[in-house]
Amino acid sequence: MALVIGGIVMSRLHSYIMFHTLAELFGICVALTAFSLAWNTRTHIEDGFLLVVGLAMGPPAIVAMLHTVAYRGMGVFSENGGNLPTQLWIALQIIHAVAMLAATVPAVAKQPAGRILAGGALVTSALVAAILGGYFPDCFIEGQGLTPFKIVMEYMVMAAFAWATVRLCRDRSPREPKIRIFSIAALAIGCLESAAFTVYADVYGALNMAGHVLGLVQSLLIYTAVAWTGLVIPQRALYARQQALADRFADNADHANRDIFRFSEVLAHHLREPVRLQSIYADKLGKLISQPSEDVAECLDHIRRGGQRLLNLMNDVQVYMAACRQDASGVCSADVALDTVLSRMAGTLDAMGATIHRERLPTVRISPAALAGVLEQIILNAIRFRRPGIPPAIIVSGSSSGGYGTLSIRDNGIGIDPQYFDKIFGVFETLHAQDQYPGTGIGLALARRAIESVGGKISVKSSVGEWTEFTLSLPIGD
Repeated sequence: MALVIGGIVMSRLHSYIMFHTLAELFGICVALTAFSLAWNTRTHIEDGFLLVVGLAMGPPAIVAMLHTVAYRGMGVFSENGGNLPTQLWIALQIIHAVAMLAATVPAVAKQPAGRILAGGALVTSALVAAILGGYFPDCFIEGQGLTPFKIVMEYMVMAAFAWATVRLCRDRSPREPKIRIFSIAALAIGCLESAAFTVYADVYGALNMAGHVLGLVQSLLIYTAVAWTGLVIPQRALYARQQALADRFADNADHANRDIFRFSEVLAHHLREPVRLQSIYADKLGKLISQPSEDVAECLDHIRRGGQRLLNLMNDVQVYMAACRQDASGVCSADVALDTVLSRMAGTLDAMGATIHRERLPTVRISPAALAGVLEQIILNAIRFRRPGIPPAIIVSGSSSGGYGTLSIRDNGIGIDPQYFDKIFGVFETLHAQDQYPGTGIGLALARRAIESVGGKISVKSSVGEWTEFTLSLPIGD
């Protein structure tokens, strides 16, 4: 507000006409904006005073525009000195004062917005018609200054503003302190503005200029109060309700997730006993039958293997549930995590004749245990899905860019068909028969969960029958 008004005041150094035009045009823009806000947010504004004041700023903007172009030196109307612009100005002041005073009356403030706007438009039209038709009393006489009528009207306007200020101060309606201060300040400045316009004798004088500056301040205060009441407060309430709903939904989701996890754990735990009995009695049945037929032996074998697979699946369900509750946040050196994995898998790597080629790896934001588990699973898959007769060869490389560290693990195994790139990360998803490549399909699901839980990403590229490369992208750690 200070910068805008200061710039307009500085324009007086060039000419008063320039200052007056800029001040009036800016005031008109502010008034029309406040009116537009009040009209379009009328269903949200609960403060009747500001609704009436905001709506009452629209029609008088026409009077303000006529006052601007009628000002001495503009040359739009025939030169009649300062009387016409002064008449238009006092009409504008009357409309504002009546609107401010009426806005403090509860019966008026409760009227429909359309009726308030229609009343303001009717009063404005009547005053403009009286002025342009020559029926409005003179307000300024060249060489003499303001007429008694104009001075009396300014005092009446001052009285209206003063009385409205008193009524608003006594009003105990719920209103934010900031809005109350802005509203009372606008009314008080209206009194000072009228006082400045009661004693000037020169339409280009300092008092006239002070009155226009005070009018600008008043318009900006009203605009701020209307904008805060019509936009900021409803939006704040809306966002608060949305946040409350989001918190409630998050709460419900947490409860539901906890129930699902608990149910899965209990189910996996209680199913272990029937599955164990299935395997025991399949073995017992095989011993009771001294010489089982080929069909019976095959059936018993299927029962045993099915039971063992079901037992493995339930074990993995418990592992997955435990992993879902673990916090993978932290910072670790990927080199150290890889050292841990290679030390743990040394026997398996030697037995398979696997070779590991490694490069320097970055430090990333994930716990050492979580990263070691992911690397171990990928390297284990590289060994498990090797090509027959070809020793596994694994390359582990790393890089950093854009705040993320990248780890790439490439093998020379059987590869993966691109159509299954998404499927391999699903829980209990396997691509091969159990007699070829046994497993439950939980390893890569756990790996993806660990990586994504810290804001990272895991992806895969492959050429069937030649190679597979997993890429881990994780935030850089200090």
